[in-house]
Amino acid sequence: MKEYSREEIRIMLCRYHNLDGAEDFCGKNGAEKIMKRIGTIQYDPLNVVSRNADLVLQARVKDYHEEHLFDLLYKDHKLVDGYDKEMSIYTVSDFGHFGFVRRESKNMMLAILNWRHQMAALDILDEVLAYVEETGKTSTKDLSIGKVRNNSNWGHKKLSSAALDYLFNTGVLSVAEKSGTHRYFDLTERVVKKLDGTREDFYSDPNMSEEEFYEWYVERRIKCVGLVWNKSGGIWLGHYLGNSELRTKTIASLEEKGRIKKIAIQGIKEPFYVPKNFSRYMNVPAPEDYARFIAPLDNLMWDRQMLQKLFDFEYRWEVYTPAPKRKYGYYVLPVLYNGNFVARFEPDYAGKIGKFIVKNWWWEDGVKPDKKMRTAIEKEMKRFANFLQVENSADNVKKTLSC
Repeated sequence: MKEYSREEIRIMLCRYHNLDGAEDFCGKNGAEKIMKRIGTIQYDPLNVVSRNADLVLQARVKDYHEEHLFDLLYKDHKLVDGYDKEMSIYTVSDFGHFGFVRRESKNMMLAILNWRHQMAALDILDEVLAYVEETGKTSTKDLSIGKVRNNSNWGHKKLSSAALDYLFNTGVLSVAEKSGTHRYFDLTERVVKKLDGTREDFYSDPNMSEEEFYEWYVERRIKCVGLVWNKSGGIWLGHYLGNSELRTKTIASLEEKGRIKKIAIQGIKEPFYVPKNFSRYMNVPAPEDYARFIAPLDNLMWDRQMLQKLFDFEYRWEVYTPAPKRKYGYYVLPVLYNGNFVARFEPDYAGKIGKFIVKNWWWEDGVKPDKKMRTAIEKEMKRFANFLQVENSADNVKKTLSC
């Protein structure tokens, strides 16, 4: 079992995710390439300076803009909305394999409908499906069948909305388009490209056994992050992967077959697992000093305990923390510099203001910013404003330089 220093691992992880910009991933094509590598990005509707999925991509792809993800999802249909770790965006080529996950999602949705007193939604599935088949793209606003009665629990107010949600989670419908956070559904065979010409491929892979799925899903989740440990946490959220006994057995099988590698990291007792080609990212140097603004739900941030062990960086997403109890702010982005987290900042609502503005900036304890670090951060501010397609506030540089 090969051993690496934490510094080496940080370099390889940033290289793997192209956070150092060593690979010339650019625009929509670059977004498609990095998605093929990491497989999944988590979707979250909050939009302070952009939504999480776009923030993940902008940190890895030069000249990326939000319309690139929209096109890949709803025009080119190379990506698709679906349940993975949480609600996510993943490559359309994986849709058939996710039939196993949708099977579990069906059980979850039945439990939710029962808890919300909305089981009557199951009685109108055929009616809702017929409407979508005839009409095409359909939102919850377009269809109004049945009101929920005696609904003391949170949920849809219309049975037709609950039915649409159920049909989406079970794979019969897919998201064909979005307007902001508002989803428009259509039949999956109209949205998801066929894989080998059979209708069944829209819903599941008929040639994959359950054991093969376990191995594919665990290996895929390792690729989503680049490096994992076998400890329950944010990395292993989702159906199947939270089962530690099944996960441990599957990891051992993948290692034995040479599909993943086990490594050691100096100063950390737990073993880690990486994709089989992970070591190739050790030998590609960053082209220059770099800084990146990282999304709160970035793949790199999924396991906060592992993040702290590898980077000596503690992070808590405080959007659901009452304001008086927040240590930093509502929506705070970590700042990565040459493989280390050196600061964090709270941005203002860029879309409403028309400018990228830093409300608050905090350097990490022990960080002594020099000219090279400040120059790299200043360059990233300009790049970030370009991604947002807004003006970069002149006060941003002054704010960070004066700290």
